[in-house]
Amino acid sequence: MRAWKPIENERGLAVVTCVIFVLAFLVGVTAAVHRMGQADVHVARNYRSASQGLYAAEAGIKHTVAIINEAGVIDLTSDVINKWPNVSLDPLTAQAPFAASPNPMARQGSFAYQVTISQDPYYPQDPMLPRERNRAVLTADGTGADDTLRTVFARIVRSGVPSAPPGAIYLATDSPTDARFNGNAFLVDGNDKYDGAPGPKLPVPGITTRSEANAEETRSSLNDVQKSNVQGLGYIAGPPLTPSVAAGAGPTTAQISQMIEDLLALPGVDTTTCSANGGKINGSVVFGTVPAPQITYCNNHDGTTIRGNGNAQGVGILIVERALVIQGTLDFKGLILVRGTTEVTEVTGNAYVQGSLWTTDFNLTVGGSAVVQYSSQALALANQSGGGAGALPAPVVISAWRDEF
Repeated sequence: MRAWKPIENERGLAVVTCVIFVLAFLVGVTAAVHRMGQADVHVARNYRSASQGLYAAEAGIKHTVAIINEAGVIDLTSDVINKWPNVSLDPLTAQAPFAASPNPMARQGSFAYQVTISQDPYYPQDPMLPRERNRAVLTADGTGADDTLRTVFARIVRSGVPSAPPGAIYLATDSPTDARFNGNAFLVDGNDKYDGAPGPKLPVPGITTRSEANAEETRSSLNDVQKSNVQGLGYIAGPPLTPSVAAGAGPTTAQISQMIEDLLALPGVDTTTCSANGGKINGSVVFGTVPAPQITYCNNHDGTTIRGNGNAQGVGILIVERALVIQGTLDFKGLILVRGTTEVTEVTGNAYVQGSLWTTDFNLTVGGSAVVQYSSQALALANQSGGGAGALPAPVVISAWRDEF
């Protein structure tokens, strides 16, 4: 029988084995690299998604602050928390009034946010401590394109600097207005001045409305000679001459009404000066002074009329229910608020109002030798009314924030 002899040359088998090991190694390295690449993709995707949610939540915070600051606040609890949706379900928390909830971002519809506001638990809700009462916490939940959720908490506080007024005269109604201008001796000026000297603030429109339709109605009510009597932001001496009348953001009639309620809750409101003679002012009347600005409330059934022989002057905030008719002399520094219904705000006679005049009427008559002059310094005096706690609406600012993963 013939015996098998061992293979004398095994180099071919060694080469094959080596190739197999090399291929196995390369396959392992390739798989590892692939897994690492997948991990990098997942990390990048998670980072992107988390960033999307964070940016959406931050956008919700900014949107909410912008809504609050359209009108500013006197009392954050009564002006915002108690007025916004869902507060009836939880008396300490309200939901920002967006068009939808969650609200999609304007240019990234796959991103969305929803925001709630609540009283800041670290500060007492004491009416005697208005600044502490004017603090709140915003909670924003933001979602990215793949429904990744991020939450941002922001603490806000009412600032001590009043908001700039919408205009020297502000027509707050959303209904169609009927503005009338008589003669050529009146002046509505949105350039900041105080007793004739230039003030420190930027100009505002002479007359501001809440809609372009009402702004156009006001412009068309001015004849070619009268257009130069309404000056301020946007005024062009021409040709063609363009009066300072603009549509812009400002408080609604409901917000002004709430603002008035806030002001009436402050200490030292004068409710008696306007009561004499049924709101018909014939003699001399004083509504506060520069050393002692005050809030004066005129709540007469037929409105308040300063007659031809009336001589009124004052400093602070003048609140008039139903109608204000100035036929005599009025020299006032501060803010005048007219909460009318279907009555007329008539600024004629020898009126000289420094500060700003806001009316919820849709009827406005300006004429005579009346002057309505925007004045930040006169409004600063008005802000000292009511005990000096900051009587005018002021914007909120973000004092601190953090995000939660």
